[in-house]
Amino acid sequence: MISIGQERRDHTPAIEALLDNAFGQDRHRKSSYSYRRGVMRLWPLCLVALENGQLIGTIRAWPIRIGSHDDPIVLLGPVAVDATKRSEGLGASLIRESIAKATSAGYCAMLLVGDEPYYGRFGFRPAALSGIVMTGENPARVLVRQLSQAKSLPSGLVTSMRTAKRLGRAA
Repeated sequence: MISIGQERRDHTPAIEALLDNAFGQDRHRKSSYSYRRGVMRLWPLCLVALENGQLIGTIRAWPIRIGSHDDPIVLLGPVAVDATKRSEGLGASLIRESIAKATSAGYCAMLLVGDEPYYGRFGFRPAALSGIVMTGENPARVLVRQLSQAKSLPSGLVTSMRTAKRLGRAA
């Protein structure tokens, strides 16, 4: 039986191996990783999928800033599923659960780097249409989803929480 639950620190080695298998060992060179380096994950939004105690899926979340918006925004990813379990809807379940948790926690938006044909079904659309710019990424792959209708979708340059702190913004 497959269960989805909270990521724990002891999952880290299995998650890193899964991510290396899914994206390659050079994945840390991707631009999106620069927004994660030196930043604490949003632990309540980081999930794992387990089958008989073995890790078969993961999704992580990180705080970022967009423009001068005061509240942190969720940078979703990476999301990965074991090759033997792909096409079973597990990735979609992880994404939906992360969206639900981020919405419940009061975040106004979620950003990711991915393919619109896949992520569009979860409500993600090109971030450039909202004036959001993520340096170093192909604008067609930077997608955003508004989580709260009560809060406006921010626009501007995406910065890491590490960078935001350097710029004098509160974390």
